[in-house]
Parts: sequence; C-alpha cells; structure tokens
Amino acid sequence: MSKSAAKESSPPHNTIKEKPSGITFSLKDKSKNNLDILEGLVLHKEVISSQFENELISFIQSQCSKGRSGQLKKPTYLRSSGARSQGNQREALQYGGFFDFNKARPGKRGLVPDFPPIIHRLVNHLVEEGYLKEEVRPDSCIINQYGKGDCIPPHVDHESYYRPISTLSLLGEEPMLVGTKFQTVKSCTWKPTVGTSVPLPRRSLLLLGGNSGNISKHCISSCRGERISITLRKQPGPDWRPSLEDLAKSSAGGKKRKRDGSVTATATATANHNDGDDSGGTKKKKKALSGSAKRRKKMMKLKGINPPERGGGDASVRQHQQHQLNSNFSSNKEKTSKKKRSSEKQSKGNARRQKEEDEYEAYARLERTKFQSNFRSTSSSSLGGMDMCQVRTAHQHSNATVGILFGQAQPGSK
Repeated sequence: MSKSAAKESSPPHNTIKEKPSGITFSLKDKSKNNLDILEGLVLHKEVISSQFENELISFIQSQCSKGRSGQLKKPTYLRSSGARSQGNQREALQYGGFFDFNKARPGKRGLVPDFPPIIHRLVNHLVEEGYLKEEVRPDSCIINQYGKGDCIPPHVDHESYYRPISTLSLLGEEPMLVGTKFQTVKSCTWKPTVGTSVPLPRRSLLLLGGNSGNISKHCISSCRGERISITLRKQPGPDWRPSLEDLAKSSAGGKKRKRDGSVTATATATANHNDGDDSGGTKKKKKALSGSAKRRKKMMKLKGINPPERGGGDASVRQHQQHQLNSNFSSNKEKTSKKKRSSEKQSKGNARRQKEEDEYEAYARLERTKFQSNFRSTSSSSLGGMDMCQVRTAHQHSNATVGILFGQAQPGSK
C-alpha cells in the first residue's frame, strides 16, 4: 500500500462523532388533529464530566457575584425584581447575543460580551461529541441561576433562533414542563394539562427541536433547590430585523393584529418609520380622566349627549360644542315654557278664587240686608211699650245677631 493511500484511509484527528441516541418523547394532541407536540424533544444524559461541571459552576457563581456587587453591568447580568417577578429572584448572564426579555426577541448586537473561553470549550465539546450539528453551532448563550422557589414561565423561544435549542442542566435536578396547555396552580407554579414533565438530571442536555421547539411551550416551575441552566442558541444573522408582528406586539398599545391575521396601519407605520433600530417604537398613551371629568362624562350620557372623541381633532370638538349649545338652548326654552305655563295656571287660579270670594260677599251682603229688614220690621211692633234704653238695647242685639250669622263683627261688639 502506498503512503498516499494509507494517508487517505487514516481518520482525521478532529472528526465529529455521530450523534448519540438519546431519550425521545411523543404525545398526540387531540385538539391539534393528533399532532405529536413532543416531536423533536431529545434528552441526553452525562454529556460532560463532573470536573467540567464544577468548573462551569464556579465560573457562573463568580460572575453572578460580580453582577450583584455591580462589577458586571446590564444587560450582561440581570436579576428578576419588582412586582412582576412575584418573589422570583432568578439571575441571568448573557454572552454572544443579547436577548430582550421585555420584547421576547433578539436585541441589538454588541450589547453583551462574546463567549468566555469556558463557554467556547463547552460548545466545541458538544459539537465534537455529536450532540449538536456544526450548521447550528450556538453563538448565543443565556445562563440562568435558580434559587429555591424560582421559576421561568411557559414560553416558546423566538422563531428567529435556529432549532434545536439546547439546555444544559447543572448543580440540581428539576423537571422541565413541555406542552401546549398549562394550568397555574399558584404563583410561580404550573402543571401541564396537555404536555409532560421531563426530569433533567445534572449534566444532562435537552434538545428542543421540531414541534417541541416551535409549537409547544416549556417552563421551569418553582424549584425545590438550587439549579443552573445554560441555554445555547444560534441567533439570526446580522441583517435580521423584527417582523411587523414583532413590532405590533412590542408597541405600547399591545397587539395590533386583526383576527384575519393582517397587520393594522399603526404597526405598518411603525415598521416604516423604523430604520434599523429594533426598539419597536412607542405609542403615546391617553391621559386618564380626572374624577370630575368622569362625572361630567357620565352626566352627559344620562342627558343623551355624546361626549367628544378623545383625540378626535378640532372638527370633533366644534361639533360637540355646537351640539351642546343646541342642547342648552332647547333645555332653556323648555324651562321657560314650563315656567310660563305655571304662571298662567297660577293666575287663572287666583282669578277664580277672587271671583268666588266676590260672589260670596255679594250674596252675604244681600242676605244680611234681607235679615235686618225682616228682623226690624218684625220687632218694631213690640217696641211701643218700651222706654228709650230698652229700644237701644234691642237694636244692638239685632246688629250683633246679624254679625254672628254673616261673619262680621259689629261696632261695639267684643
């Protein structure tokens, strides 16, 4: 055999091994036409040595310590905090490519440092051992350090990242929940209603590809103890830009997508305005109404007046003002007519009562005159035998009797 033939038959030193077989999973989702939602989910155990694991743990803990002391700045070092974290204190380190957690998509390049040497060693080892293919060699890394009770909610990694997405588990053993539907048990705790729980031993590598990486969500529920995960992904190229859907989701108004899947004009305008900056743009929020404005708006609705549209422009304001003037004029006119009708009714009543009183006075006067005439004519025949004093007394008695009968006091009466 010639030397050249021997050289050709000898294997190269850096040959990539065949991909080792791991544990695969399968689950049919009836709501998705019996789609296998766990297709592409593969678990490899003992992918690194215990010594290499200890080196990784030591490096990660030292970096997190620098982050807590302020030596490592954002966004390389991040820690969950505030009301949204709900007590979750998970720490994160980013290398190679920045992932924007607020927008759930790749961010600007150059915001985080390149892979440190120990992460380069890890990637080379996984590729050389055949766990990862060369064409999807990771260039982005997120390291999560969990404490007791920490978690990460159900999510699907952004579609721009190449599949499969790999996660290396260190320090502790916690299950990863993978599925399409989850139930929230309590804060930071979930269970899959359509899915499965995959235990992740120390030094194990989980690959999320196919339907398990594109359709199913995955999460880490409340941890029972300390755990470290290293998520490796290949990010999109330097010319990648957020899609219209990404921009619509990250805008201040929330999702701007219609039911038929078309993007609204707001999202399109935002995308056209964006010239390479993936900030996504912001939309000015409407100022909240004050208490008096809310009451005024409520009263206008009760009166049948439609309040002007907020931000409707000068035409809308003028239209509302004219409508309000017309309504005020109609209201004042109605009040005036009501007042006039009330005044006329009162006048008629007063005239009627005065007429009744006058008629009663005339009738009383006539009856009084008749009574006095009849009384005096009747009693005159009996006055002949009286003296002057008796005649005067009888006359006074007659006048008093007339006053009592007709409601008038006579002079000298008490």
